[in-house]
Amino acid sequence: MSLKTIIIEDELMALKFLTKLAEKHKDIELLASFSKPSEGLDFLKKNDVDLILLDIEMPELTGLELLEKLTILPQVIFTTGNKQYAYEAYEYDVTDFLKKPIVPQRFETAVEKAIERQERLASTATYSAKQELYLRTDGRLIRLPYEDILYFENVGDYVKVITLRGNHVIYGALKAIDEKLSHPCFLKVHRSFIVNLNKIKDIEENTIVIESKVIPISRAHKPILMKSINIL
Repeated sequence: MSLKTIIIEDELMALKFLTKLAEKHKDIELLASFSKPSEGLDFLKKNDVDLILLDIEMPELTGLELLEKLTILPQVIFTTGNKQYAYEAYEYDVTDFLKKPIVPQRFETAVEKAIERQERLASTATYSAKQELYLRTDGRLIRLPYEDILYFENVGDYVKVITLRGNHVIYGALKAIDEKLSHPCFLKVHRSFIVNLNKIKDIEENTIVIESKVIPISRAHKPILMKSINIL
């Protein structure tokens, strides 16, 4: 199993060392390395990542502040020279905690933990994952059954989740949400919309109607949509 990994580390020497270790590791697919946490956050909004090697003490945006901004939390290995963050590591259920200066063998142990955890996650198709999702908002996880969700709409740096019982706004990218949705009832029909196929009222040439919302269908996504429904 290969872990899609990014590194966010503002100390250039540490960043170079971690990058070298990650590039040599057979079970790591290093997607990118960032010295600026804001750039790493932008990448996480648009891409599916399994593991973050994350520094905590950064002046622009701390590692803890960055995690607070993520809707979907990948595995995290903290890298820091300060032991005082052990409690925060526990709170975020991080995979491991590497103290600087980082020793290659200790790095290997941390990656092994991440691989084992990823394998457990991949082999566990829980009832919850098949029926519902949880949104991280205002420090809470809000449960949303799939049957209550009408559609997702991308609005700038945020995504609106429109449901039968109300709407939610989360920080992130539609692409990352699309990659995480595990139910076949959800389909991306436009760069800005993912719809629940079970909630469609009608389909015209280039639009879908869900409740009172008219949603555009892109030419690239229309063939996929038409194959996903039964037509008499």
